Amino acid sequence: MNQKHITSHLIKFISICSLAFFVSCKKEVKVVKVDLSKLQLNEKIEKVISYNDSLSIGVETVEYPFCLLIEVDNSVKYNFDGIELKNQNIVFQINSELLKTDSITRSGGGHIDLKPLRNGTDLKKTLKKFKAEDFIYGIRIEMDTTEQKKEILKKIELKYGKGTKNPNTDNGLYWNLKKQNKYIFYAPDYNRLIILNNTNLSKTCYWDVVNGLIDFGGCDKENYFKDLLVNTTKPEDIKNKPKIKIDKNWNINGLTIGQSNENDFKKSAINKNFERETVIEGSTGDIKELTYNNEYNNCYFFFNITKKNSDNPKFNILNAYSISDIERVEISFENGLLPLCSRAQVLQKFNKDEIENYNDYTYSNNIKIKNDLLDIGLYFNDKDQLSSLYILSKKKP
Repeated sequence: MNQKHITSHLIKFISICSLAFFVSCKKEVKVVKVDLSKLQLNEKIEKVISYNDSLSIGVETVEYPFCLLIEVDNSVKYNFDGIELKNQNIVFQINSELLKTDSITRSGGGHIDLKPLRNGTDLKKTLKKFKAEDFIYGIRIEMDTTEQKKEILKKIELKYGKGTKNPNTDNGLYWNLKKQNKYIFYAPDYNRLIILNNTNLSKTCYWDVVNGLIDFGGCDKENYFKDLLVNTTKPEDIKNKPKIKIDKNWNINGLTIGQSNENDFKKSAINKNFERETVIEGSTGDIKELTYNNEYNNCYFFFNITKKNSDNPKFNILNAYSISDIERVEISFENGLLPLCSRAQVLQKFNKDEIENYNDYTYSNNIKIKNDLLDIGLYFNDKDQLSSLYILSKKKP
């Protein structure tokens, strides 16, 4: 065999080996599946998520307010007892003692504060901020078709028997698995399957938005909700409340909405106990969002970034502010409004044609004041008292 022929065979052999090695390598990076039905729900967070997936972390009071959430979108990683959950919404629940407070729910409506979770640094930072544990205690699975709901229910009943009818919904069921220290809530009316490790939960009561209040036997509703809100601080016990002055044009402490910049805010007397937070566009490094947050007193300032590739404070313009609980600040209004005044007293301060939603304000928890430059919302608590406000510039950045 001549040298040329030997060389040709050798090249072919090397090519085949290289291809085999490449295929072998590709097999090694195969997605590791997670069967959510087999979790003990005490696993470390990083054992059940992948940073290659689209992840968000934070607070979402619309569905469940009293814990930290990690939301997974469009993942191929998960199944439930063999039922594929490809591209469905999966939520992991994490205990956070800091969130056992009514500060994020008392003003009514829904509060959503979810941010991208890209790596371990993001995770550690968020867990520290919310004083949260580093392991999960629950999962919430989206069930998006009738067929899938039937399949999942069949799997659960095969393993645990028939569930107990949820009296609060048309088709809901639940299982109180005492030996496994688990609750299972099948809520097809809301497209949810919820499984929780109840080791540190109430053994007599459970509540969330999609299931309502469930009494497992001997539920003391008042004490149960008191425990959920264990870290609530009574307004009269709050010290060093920020002093807020709202002028007749709805500007705050000398800061003009739509004009004052971040430098002005930092120089103002109100700039104490606020944490600066930014959201960065991953592909460009540009700043997408900038806020100054005072979680304890429920005060928030929002800035427009007029030059997204610059972190120069003079280009960051005050766009809005929110005071979510008037009782947690010392506030005065130049137009004569008083904190915690009644809806009727608020209406006395404005003419009928100055109120945007005059025809339906009696059915709403807010009154919107007409203004050419600002969106002005005044919000009322369950006692119909002025309890919070949100002011937003109409001017586009």
